[in-house]
Amino acid sequence: MLRPSFIIAYCMLLLPSISFSFAQGQDLYDRYPWAGLYYYGITTSDALGQMVAGQIHRWPEHIQSVELTHTLSKENFLRRLVYPLVGVVEVSANFTVRNGSNEHTIYEFNPYVEGRWANFPWNKYLITSFAIGEGISYDTSIPSLEGKSSENTKRLLNYLMMEATFSVPHYPRFQLVARLHHRSGAFGLYHAGNTGSNDIGLGIRYLFD
Repeated sequence: MLRPSFIIAYCMLLLPSISFSFAQGQDLYDRYPWAGLYYYGITTSDALGQMVAGQIHRWPEHIQSVELTHTLSKENFLRRLVYPLVGVVEVSANFTVRNGSNEHTIYEFNPYVEGRWANFPWNKYLITSFAIGEGISYDTSIPSLEGKSSENTKRLLNYLMMEATFSVPHYPRFQLVARLHHRSGAFGLYHAGNTGSNDIGLGIRYLFD
């Protein structure tokens, strides 16, 4: 008769050879098509191009966002249209609160569509994705930075989101999110002049089915 101590020791020897299977890459978003996000960002007074070049100067305002995201199925027309250029297509509803020293509390609504790239060779070490989103942004009043940069301001502007996500292979559904949150007149498309605002920050996302 095998003793319990022998069975435990035998299992410990086998443990390194057992391979655990976790969803990663594009499969992660198809297996868990829903996601919730909390995000905190600081507003900068720099234009988008200046930020890409590494110039970041803080404006006295910050944002907090909550977001619900849904991954479109593989059979969805839009996702099939952009495949294989874009692996994952999602739709998101973002609710943001702006608080600054020179303004009242502002509530912001940002519905948008994003494309996500998630199949990377290093995912077995660090699961990574990059996404770009495009939509509209409505503020209940004009943010102080946007009012400073232009007299022709609008509450309804273009919304642009760029982010990178990171998670460990054993807990792929919990993601650290680094994001750029951008509002602008989109080169005159919204008849809002040269106005806009940028926020950068970090968030946490959880994927679920």
